[in-house]
Amino acid sequence: MTGPIFILAFVVLAAFRDVFFAEALRSAPLFTVAFIAFATCTAAFLLVALCEPARTLRIVFADRRSFVLMNLFTACAWLCYFQSLRTLEPAVANVLHAGIGPLTIMGMAALGWHIVDAGAMTRIETLCQGAMALCLAGLTALALAGLSAGPGRMPALVGCVFVVISGAAITIATLYAKRLHEAGASAAAVVGTRFLGVLLAASAALSLGPAQARAAAASSAAWVALVPAAFVLMAVPIYFNQIGVKRASPTTVRVLLALGPVVLVVLQTAVGGLALSGHSLVGVLVYSAIAIGAALARLAGLRQAIA
Repeated sequence: MTGPIFILAFVVLAAFRDVFFAEALRSAPLFTVAFIAFATCTAAFLLVALCEPARTLRIVFADRRSFVLMNLFTACAWLCYFQSLRTLEPAVANVLHAGIGPLTIMGMAALGWHIVDAGAMTRIETLCQGAMALCLAGLTALALAGLSAGPGRMPALVGCVFVVISGAAITIATLYAKRLHEAGASAAAVVGTRFLGVLLAASAALSLGPAQARAAAASSAAWVALVPAAFVLMAVPIYFNQIGVKRASPTTVRVLLALGPVVLVVLQTAVGGLALSGHSLVGVLVYSAIAIGAALARLAGLRQAIA
């Protein structure tokens, strides 16, 4: 049961991450924030991986296909998710991002796309995922119609497309990370290498982009402002999540991660930053209730399996 505990710790810390970085992305260039945040994560855990007695970095690099695809899908996921936070309310973006995960696993199983054994869902969990999919569709429709707190119409459409891509891509990246764990790679080795694609993409964008973004990325003030938050709100929770991925089935991971919006809504309400419309709030609360039910069903199944 330690895997689910680490996943739940990640869910709580990720809510703080989303609130902080949603604000940071409205005042700083996207690729500047991405480069500083993921450089912090990569440097911290490459150092840990290099100091580990087992030195499992060699396992990561030995499976070149999994290493490259994990980086490709991770880069796609995070850059799309950060972009979605620029146009969508964090709670709505988090709901769509988290809710797409279990649906992606179900879709991959239906298509016969097998990366690792993702685990099976019970009938109750499958029904919950179907109901959550209806909530996701409803929230997307509200955002497009301009009935949420966001700008609506085209900006909302762009944000929804980005966040759906991010949710599917991060799920696939997690499956490739799970494959590396099954081969013997440690959590630090995977975290220290899975964001190299993000750094390459951000570096290319900064070199080809406006001078303002390059200046911000080279500014000591930007690093001082973002590095502590990146370590506490990204590096540490991502490491917790990676331990959870290593110790739990992919289906368990995605079902528990779907609780993210519940924590985010509570946090935004507590700090007075919840800007959802009445329609969106109802949709998020309904989704949250179903996600809690699915998570409880999954945890109950795990306890029975242990017993």
